[in-house]
Amino acid sequence: MIKVKRNVALVFIATLFSSLFSVTSANAADYRYWTFWVTTSDQWSFANEGAGTLKATDQMVTGWKFAITGADNGTPPNQSAVFAELCPDTSEQAGVLRVAVVVDFNDASVAPEGETPPSESLINCVTVNEGQTAADALNAAGLDVRANDGFVCGINGYPKEECGVEVPSTATETTEAETQADTPVVIAENEEVTESSNTDLQLIALAAVLVVGLAIVLRMRKKKNN
Repeated sequence: MIKVKRNVALVFIATLFSSLFSVTSANAADYRYWTFWVTTSDQWSFANEGAGTLKATDQMVTGWKFAITGADNGTPPNQSAVFAELCPDTSEQAGVLRVAVVVDFNDASVAPEGETPPSESLINCVTVNEGQTAADALNAAGLDVRANDGFVCGINGYPKEECGVEVPSTATETTEAETQADTPVVIAENEEVTESSNTDLQLIALAAVLVVGLAIVLRMRKKKNN
């Protein structure tokens, strides 16, 4: 019986942990930066390895897209992911690797305040040597690349200064707006309610219950040992 109660308590505490993380993740921010893409079977896929270490291969296609990402990796570049379509005139050469470099500046919806993205995307067909990387291919494209510790911050002057900044989560804003629309809120006269104060109260309450839950488990364990 003690074992059953102990298991129930553990499940209860695990649920509390999940609730705690869901509250904090609801306030998570997105990030705006140059996302890096590669191709798999002629389809774009978000790169799982940085351009500085990803080795170039012949007829490799790399993509750079300025975007805002959060829970997902955003959308890939709008251009083709097929080397033959991007670089039809780049013939095979002995001793070198052919790489297509696609740069998608995206649109004004993700642009930093006061900046306008270039209207045209760029497609560059370059060659690099064996052992060189996707970052080397980007540099070989003759673009003005601004980087910080290997992280690409800007391409051809866009954006002007920022480098991988945190921005408000659009997904969170949408969820909050839907919740507010579906849930009636009654506020007493002269009462002020803020999102941050509500969140703090939720976290404090969850933490308090979590402490109590842990105490229950420890007490059960002590009884069992006795």
